[in-house]
Amino acid sequence: MDIKNICKNFEKDGFAVIPKFLTKSEIKKIFSQLNELINVSINSIDPNLKKKLTLDEKYLFLKKKKPKLKSHFYDTITFLDGVNEISKSKKIINIAKKLLKEKAVFVGHPQIRIDHVKDPYWLPQHQELGQMSTKLVLFYIPLVNLNNNSGGLFVRPKTHKLAFVPYEGHDNEGKAYGPGRQKIVDKLFSKPSLSKYKSHYIKLNAGDAVIFHNYLFHGTLPNL
Repeated sequence: MDIKNICKNFEKDGFAVIPKFLTKSEIKKIFSQLNELINVSINSIDPNLKKKLTLDEKYLFLKKKKPKLKSHFYDTITFLDGVNEISKSKKIINIAKKLLKEKAVFVGHPQIRIDHVKDPYWLPQHQELGQMSTKLVLFYIPLVNLNNNSGGLFVRPKTHKLAFVPYEGHDNEGKAYGPGRQKIVDKLFSKPSLSKYKSHYIKLNAGDAVIFHNYLFHGTLPNL
């Protein structure tokens, strides 16, 4: 992991990709803890199901039969120690300090997204606004292999250099505004002065990391 190249790419393009940022054991630990966590809900319904269903099947079962329990499971993921060990790890904090050129940093709450074909939620491109500071770094790390049919991250390289770019709906949360925002953003970048900024999909394997600037236009694709 060459920190100089990470900083160089981050400054030049607004993002940097680090292959194999997480180890297989770190990923395995997260999935193991997710399974233990969801079993708490499954046990309250039918303890026999925890041995019959996979983690994915358990999640979809809760979504269909007990949506409130599904939401509770999703909301409590952020407190898992396996997730927090990574978000507060030295390798993440040291990279953040280098990129932000700071001796101390705040660490936000980690989140695991769960995207699937029965709920193909996706985020139109946006800048990361409304945070504690306008100076921040985001880490996006898939826990499964991604391709453009299974969702993932797409960005507009170098748009971080534009700083804040106002557009219709920029002050609304992405899910509340809906996928119509993507048409607004695409129209914005069809202007002659901005047309050089093209969208780029980043193909990633489980454990790869994308580190990007908060002003970089970024979004996710639906899991089909």
